[in-house]
Amino acid sequence: MKLEGKVAFVTGAAHGQGASHARYLANEGARIVAVDICEDIKPIYPLGTREELDGTVASINDAGGEAIAVQADVRSSPEMKAAVDVAVKAFGTVDILCNNAGVCIVEAVDEISDESLDAVIDVNLKGVFNTVRHIAPIMKAQRSGKIINTASAGGLKALPMVSHYAAAKGGVVMATKSWANELSEWGINVNGIAPGTIYTGMITGIAGQLGQDPGEAFEQFNANNMFKGERGHVTVDDISTMVVYLASDDARMITGQVIPVDAGWVAS
Repeated sequence: MKLEGKVAFVTGAAHGQGASHARYLANEGARIVAVDICEDIKPIYPLGTREELDGTVASINDAGGEAIAVQADVRSSPEMKAAVDVAVKAFGTVDILCNNAGVCIVEAVDEISDESLDAVIDVNLKGVFNTVRHIAPIMKAQRSGKIINTASAGGLKALPMVSHYAAAKGGVVMATKSWANELSEWGINVNGIAPGTIYTGMITGIAGQLGQDPGEAFEQFNANNMFKGERGHVTVDDISTMVVYLASDDARMITGQVIPVDAGWVAS
């Protein structure tokens, strides 16, 4: 197994991409700290629940892996510090950080409320800073580590009606490149993944905001992908496979990169 003996800290792990990433990392031998807020954030669509987070952990443990659940909000630096402390107490260190927690709201720029602006920026950008700030010292002390940030294809190519989301994800792109330079002295790899549209709770939430059927919205968002039909449907598994690759020694020479996994949408 590629990640035997490693400890992975995964945010947004109750469902969707985060739950998948946690399971994929565990399947390669990593011990998992599964983190999620487990409550809704106004004015966003329903997020993961404590039952779902416990289900992620149970599925890993039942399969012979080792995982713990931590309920914490990435927007809060004290809560992230406490979550990292739990991880270190349970497993001794953190070798892999998978910054997955994210939210999206569809709004015209002149209709963005203070509440939604704070939610989108704080989860997608500030949340990434909060985890890295508390885990980087651990990785620096052991002179190794893999940081994997979930950006977005929408942070690389402009889209209307999601300017706050795109700005936050664009910030993740540049923070990733900056941290790769800053932390290279300690042998830490920092990379990002820019997923295309995936059928998860986020797409159903966005479809609801647009008053569309989720399936129709999903097809609409994928219309400009280079690959068409089923080949043009990026799956959660596609992203999780890239997470495992970047977390492993197979990617030891890759750092400072944000890799689109988007069926060619960014380059189209």
